[in-house]
Amino acid sequence: SLEQRRKRALGKDADQLVHDLALANKNDNQISKDIPPPPPPPPLDTDRLRGATNSDGLLAVLGAAQILKAMQDGTAKKRTEEVVDSVDEWCEHGEQSMAFRISSWYDQRAAQGDLKIATETDSNFMAFVSNKAIANRRGFADQLRQAVTATDFTDVRFLRAIEEMVNRMHSPCLRLELLQYVLGLDNRFSVLHVGRSVHLAATCLGVSSGV
Repeated sequence: SLEQRRKRALGKDADQLVHDLALANKNDNQISKDIPPPPPPPPLDTDRLRGATNSDGLLAVLGAAQILKAMQDGTAKKRTEEVVDSVDEWCEHGEQSMAFRISSWYDQRAAQGDLKIATETDSNFMAFVSNKAIANRRGFADQLRQAVTATDFTDVRFLRAIEEMVNRMHSPCLRLELLQYVLGLDNRFSVLHVGRSVHLAATCLGVSSGV
């Protein structure tokens, strides 16, 4: 009958529709597999950001990121070893000649003015005339040397050692410059800024390692 033929036609149409939908879903899945995932976003350019800000809070965050980077890529270890050798050499020359110490004081003052180094106070002339500058720098070298032997520069112990050194500093000049160099920080980082950055880096490293 006409009614039966219509039902059979509708059944065929329904079957064809189901078949077409299944084929479309299969093609969609295949297409989605063939499309590569989007690339990850570019890494944050902390060097550019650090050069563009004078905000204390942002400097601490960007400084912590730079410190962790220096620890990861081996820069901190290499520079620490360089600094220990340089300070030992300075102390040897300084012990033998007051003229050398006074010349170093003049050079330090010139650097503070030319580079706008973020020191807490100017270099103390009497510290260079006496042996105080030698004692401070020799102690600084000893602390760095201990950091070299006691840590592998990839865990929080290195940062704790640096933080302890920063906490002992009162009016550093060369020592601050050298720490800035070791950690990859620029001359806007005062003792306070370095301390904040080191503390934040140690906190982040401690959290990530479960310490």
